Amino acid sequence: MPFFSSAQTAEAWMDAANQKMKEGNTLGAIKDYTAALDLNAELVDAYYGRGSVYAELLMHDMAVSDFNKAIELDSNLAIAYFNRGVVYNAKGYHTLALKDFNRYVDMRPLDPQGYMARAEYYQQQGMKALANQDFKKVTTLEPVDADGFVSRSEVKLILGDTAGAIDDITKCIEQKPEFTKAYLFRAQLYSNTGQTTHAIDDLDLVILNDPRNVEALVTRGLLYNNNGVLQAAVEDFKRALAINSKLPEIWFELGYNLLELKSYDEAIVAFQNSLMTGIADTELAYYNKGVAEFNSKKRTEACKSMSRAGEMGIEHQVKYCN
Repeated sequence: MPFFSSAQTAEAWMDAANQKMKEGNTLGAIKDYTAALDLNAELVDAYYGRGSVYAELLMHDMAVSDFNKAIELDSNLAIAYFNRGVVYNAKGYHTLALKDFNRYVDMRPLDPQGYMARAEYYQQQGMKALANQDFKKVTTLEPVDADGFVSRSEVKLILGDTAGAIDDITKCIEQKPEFTKAYLFRAQLYSNTGQTTHAIDDLDLVILNDPRNVEALVTRGLLYNNNGVLQAAVEDFKRALAINSKLPEIWFELGYNLLELKSYDEAIVAFQNSLMTGIADTELAYYNKGVAEFNSKKRTEACKSMSRAGEMGIEHQVKYCN
């Protein structure tokens, strides 16, 4: 068996912990970071790494403790101030959070995420002018990677610059063409500006590469629905619901489109499923279910549905059920 020094063994535990983090094994990562620290209590990266895992698991006090230790050992570790600020903000320690965000911005004045975090803090505190000041600062900074273009795009959208937001998310896609969320975001931006064809093109690419992406299927279905392409909307809603059946609003949209297409029996099932999965507007769902049932010659069931539809169902009850 080869001999390892304590430092080498600690580094080996660190490597194992970092790998487990990449794999999503957070508890295993904590165990390995702790093993590294048992061998080398001065290992700054282990405190920072374990603190980040604790923060991800919402174990805020333990996260702060580890970030404190990392900063004690290395007062120039800017990212530790940033993450501690995020945790302080989550705990409601707003003054401490702002202090850490200010420190991070001072240490890394060209990094937009510091301004983003501070702007979001200002928004939470109702300080709109200060928030906008930081958001505007972000728009002047050149992103260093594809994710940076996403952040700047989001900021431009907040500031009302939709065209600029689309331009930045497009630059993100050029750098990182496999980034599904970027296509989804751009599709929403295109949709908001009436560029339906471009929006559907982006969603087509997402679904081609990820046929089980429910968000993309639902979004494309709604776009088809809004543009009167009902059969295509029905197909997308069915595909989405086959993956996740607990979407009451999509069951309703499916039912409404089927009703328009005169597929009454299928519409009845869809409206019933919208009710079973907890749709908020139950009266409207019962009303549409009743309409489908009347058209399907199911008068008894239709009258029961209309009785549950409140005022919307009264006219049908008077006309057909008495």
